[in-house]
Amino acid sequence: MASRIKQQRKKKREAIIELLPEMLTSALSMNDDFIVTFETHPDEGKQDLHVLRGKLITPCMLGTLKNRVEIQQEDGSTIMTLHWGKSRGKNVVGRDVWKVS
Repeated sequence: MASRIKQQRKKKREAIIELLPEMLTSALSMNDDFIVTFETHPDEGKQDLHVLRGKLITPCMLGTLKNRVEIQQEDGSTIMTLHWGKSRGKNVVGRDVWKVS
């Protein structure tokens, strides 16, 4: 039996900013929730970025998040709402269709 020679694969490193559009598009096509959030570790001062995708948000959780955004609007919090009908992202929509709070 011939021995296998392991070759190191060069991993293509991409910036997260380059990966997010494709990840978001994929989530939207699957009707998945897409969340980007930061976590700060107070003891270490380290910050992690989390990108989550899936069936994650319940109606109750969404209501809580929307209320939190409303309370924090003076601090710059915003929410954008768009009716997601049968065309589901196939058409480009103008900003006048978005409800921004």
